[in-house]
Amino acid sequence: MSATSVQLAGNAATAAHFDSLLHLVNHKDEAVNEARHAQKERDRLVRLMRGARVRIPDLQATMSHWAQGVNPEIARLELDSQKALAEILHRPEDSGRLKKMNRSGVALFGASWWAYAPYEALLIATLLSIWLFVWDDESDSVEFSDLINDFERSCAFRRETMAYIEASMQKNRTVDLSSISTNSVVTNFRPVGEAIATHCNDRQVKTFLDELRFFITMSEEEQMYQMTPNLPTVEEYSNRRMGSSAVRVCLAITEYAFGITLPDQVMNDEDMEKIWNETNIIISTTNDILSIKKEVAQDQVDTLIPLLADRLGSPQASIDRSSQIVEESVERLDAASERLLARYAHDEKTQADLGKFIEGCQYACTANLNWSMVSGRYRLNLTTMKGGVWVTL
Repeated sequence: MSATSVQLAGNAATAAHFDSLLHLVNHKDEAVNEARHAQKERDRLVRLMRGARVRIPDLQATMSHWAQGVNPEIARLELDSQKALAEILHRPEDSGRLKKMNRSGVALFGASWWAYAPYEALLIATLLSIWLFVWDDESDSVEFSDLINDFERSCAFRRETMAYIEASMQKNRTVDLSSISTNSVVTNFRPVGEAIATHCNDRQVKTFLDELRFFITMSEEEQMYQMTPNLPTVEEYSNRRMGSSAVRVCLAITEYAFGITLPDQVMNDEDMEKIWNETNIIISTTNDILSIKKEVAQDQVDTLIPLLADRLGSPQASIDRSSQIVEESVERLDAASERLLARYAHDEKTQADLGKFIEGCQYACTANLNWSMVSGRYRLNLTTMKGGVWVTL
């Protein structure tokens, strides 16, 4: 299982836009009129979104039949998570960023995603999520990143990161990792990489690496769009979002987290690919819906809700359509799960492990939703979505 099929779908669009986007980044003087027009479009979209009062439907009800819960080791995980964050964000100038990350509730995130993982695996999975949050902010946070407007340095940072990831996951490593990077935002991947390399088979390791490459590649494309005034289409945004959300990176360690190893035949099944894709759509779209208040406050309109609002005519129409996307994906995920479980009904162990994997995807969806409601990261402070939630953007 890898991102290959997803990448193939997007390769043509990515290739078609790469040169023009890079041209805009490096040769803005040659496209002044186009850039001014594009900036006016962004400004118009900000005005359309800002101050709008929208009702977000009850997404919890959509997933109410799915598994959800919190790992009983959450108190222990909280202490280890705070320690990990302090090691990454250790500079005096990182103090504000460290406080924000601690307020975001990363331990709850991990304990909800991997609700019944044994502690060692739970910790590694949570360290991965911490690393992903911090790494992503390093290159795209309006508040904290000094790379956000420097594409060349950002690309060097991504190359350094991928080189470190690959080296850290070599089972018979000969290279000195400190010769690749001493940046704590990069090097705190090490315990994750070493754990996956030690406890996973070749197929699982390859999948994990493929998904990390896909994530980093799509993060680069995302930054290219954000550095130019041009807005992506809904389709262009959705394609890159399937990688930049890092959902597939987290799904790639599901077997490790829950102590199962599914046959390659199962992982390569068409319905397994559908389960991955629908889980990705559900989580990514849910994030887009629940993060819209924060994004509008930062004038960020190159995301799903503003882009759909522009197409459909209003922020509320966009929220409604996005919620429908989640509902439809939940139905498709359920259908693919039923087909896959039926296909392997003759093999008791495979079916049992497959059930655990599917349940892991369900936990991922419900955990992401429940965590996003209470996390300081999205400024919602919700305890329930019953009856829908009104939000002023």
